[in-house]
Amino acid sequence: MNCKCGGVLIDGKSTYRNSSKNFTFILENVPAFKCMRCDEVQYSEATKDKLQKMINRLERDSNEIITGKPSSNLYDY
Repeated sequence: MNCKCGGVLIDGKSTYRNSSKNFTFILENVPAFKCMRCDEVQYSEATKDKLQKMINRLERDSNEIITGKPSSNLYDY
């Protein structure tokens, strides 16, 4: 495989980071391709699909647990 810059992509591992309103997701040792010239990291389609499924599940679960709204008003106490 080749990069957009013309460099050669080599197999390796990378760290994937994604931030959302309710959480920050960091996953280490993800299989990836790294360009030898520009250091751009690219993921295979299968890896991208798996990462997206994980993010979708985290977003769904975090919305059920964390609403960002207090459960009661402070002036009631």
